[in-house]
Amino acid sequence: MREELVEAVLRVVEAIPPGRAATYGMIAAALGTGPRVVGLIMRDWGGGVPWWRVVNVHGTFPTTIRVRGVDEWEREGIPHDRVRGRLVLSACVVEREWLDGVAREVLANLRNSGKMSG
Repeated sequence: MREELVEAVLRVVEAIPPGRAATYGMIAAALGTGPRVVGLIMRDWGGGVPWWRVVNVHGTFPTTIRVRGVDEWEREGIPHDRVRGRLVLSACVVEREWLDGVAREVLANLRNSGKMSG
């Protein structure tokens, strides 16, 4: 995994405001990669960022972290269906344009700091 892509994903996730969420696919599209890549990055390196703000297209997590994630949603007041263990994405997803702008800024900052190749 490219170190700069890992750093970009984590910085984008850090920028998602409390009470809001994005999908793996949204982050992937904003950074020019795939949703599974974002999922792998979150699994392997996402423990230090607000990982509970990133879900799949159905608004859920892998079952191994679902209970912890729902607890974080409740703490932040993120709209969700506790019975189904999923977010109400229509009520909390960030705007795609905002996310694209954050991704552009993150990538530019990484390039300017010399942390990105190419």
